[in-house]
Amino acid sequence: MKHFGVILLGFALPACSVLSLAQVVQRTPDVQQVKHNAPRISNTPTPEDMYCGGFISTQRVPETKRLIAGQNSPDQDHFGGTSDRVFILGAGDAKAGDRLSILRPARNPNEYVAYTGQRAIQKKVGQPYLERGYVRVLEVQNNVAIAVPELSCADMIPGDIAIPFVEREKPVFRNITLDRYAQPNGKATGRIVMANEFDTYLGSTQKVYLNIGEDKGLKVGDYLRVTRTYDYSFREPESGLSRLATEADDTVYNAKKVTPEEIKQLPRLTVGDVMVLSVHGNTATAMIMTALEDIRIGDVVEVMDVSGAPAAAAIANSK
Repeated sequence: MKHFGVILLGFALPACSVLSLAQVVQRTPDVQQVKHNAPRISNTPTPEDMYCGGFISTQRVPETKRLIAGQNSPDQDHFGGTSDRVFILGAGDAKAGDRLSILRPARNPNEYVAYTGQRAIQKKVGQPYLERGYVRVLEVQNNVAIAVPELSCADMIPGDIAIPFVEREKPVFRNITLDRYAQPNGKATGRIVMANEFDTYLGSTQKVYLNIGEDKGLKVGDYLRVTRTYDYSFREPESGLSRLATEADDTVYNAKKVTPEEIKQLPRLTVGDVMVLSVHGNTATAMIMTALEDIRIGDVVEVMDVSGAPAAAAIANSK
């Protein structure tokens, strides 16, 4: 327990000041069950949620259509504004009004390993693709489509690939109650193996990639609990540093070290939940709905039964 004190240096503090100090140091008890209010985010995923999250796939995306330049090239090589015009080579089969999704096969330039087995797991699940948005074709000349960006997730650059735009099923947001110490429910489990833009520590609305998909029966709109065990945390280089301390307090007599077997008996911690946005063969892209603390790549996910949870739109409309 932390202790706080106030030293009066020869003068009296007003009663209101002392009261304010007391309010500052007062601690709020932990809450074991937390309701996340989906309408605070929105009633349905935004276009940015649906088409900017990226994905991982073991099937390589065809690279026959490529963004190679823009109207102001070579002076401009980053595009995304509604006034930009981009040229897509190999799009002779497109026609005016068609939409094309812009993707980028990506690699993480950061060699830091955030969890045990990270590189082997990421290699197994496939190639990550960043979604840059989508464009609308204005006209086609000599196998080159002239297009304008309609949704920009980030800058589009020469070399990005284009594929026909496919509208995705929109999932339903639900009002979920999370138990901080929920025990395993026996449903399918997986891991957050990577995150969009290669982030490591994550919060609400960020997009993550799971190493389970259609192979485990995952569907768009499924909710998964994000969990972390204490024995797993103790294996992390940073989180486990406190175990290396020789003394926790110099007043302790004959201090006993907590053993790995004892740590394994500690309850599993729920750190948040995610909702599936799109599903592939053995992977899925999900959106973090609730982050009760930092969610990390490497955390475990477990399918939840949310059949009894009301839809967020119904809750919003009833108010």
